[in-house]
Amino acid sequence: MAVDVETYLTGFPAETRERLEDMRALVRELCPRAVEGMAYGMIGYRLNARPLVYFGGFANHVGLYATPAGHEAFAEEFARYVQGKGSVRFPLDEPLPRELIRRVIAVRAEEVGDELPSIGAPATRALVGIGVTRLSQLAGRTERELLALHGFGPKALRILREAQAPIADD
Repeated sequence: MAVDVETYLTGFPAETRERLEDMRALVRELCPRAVEGMAYGMIGYRLNARPLVYFGGFANHVGLYATPAGHEAFAEEFARYVQGKGSVRFPLDEPLPRELIRRVIAVRAEEVGDELPSIGAPATRALVGIGVTRLSQLAGRTERELLALHGFGPKALRILREAQAPIADD
């Protein structure tokens, strides 16, 4: 099993590698904050410490894994392809549907990009207690206001800042 993305890619014929590189470029373009790595033996991306998309190369296809939520949103368009739970196979003998993949990544980035990152149970409970369950709901909240919440500390604030939460400066 490949330990890094570059090693993984070198294990494929040029046609498969090119498709995987195209998919990589789409993720980088649409979600530059996504963190790339290997997961489940495939190339995976995480955003706010949450799964964004995975994709991998196989003998006759490249697979896209947008998790069940991303897959469900495109069920009608995916109907012409072989599918699994949360996955779709794009055959190597057909053009790669870049625009469809672009839309899938964009939807997943929007969904995942607004999810609260893992900040710990006490900090999460503190936010839920004031009605905050998504990053966008932090708009207008101040650092001082958040740090005053029981269970919410500087580490949670740092993680939210790294996730580009719309927190107002004091």
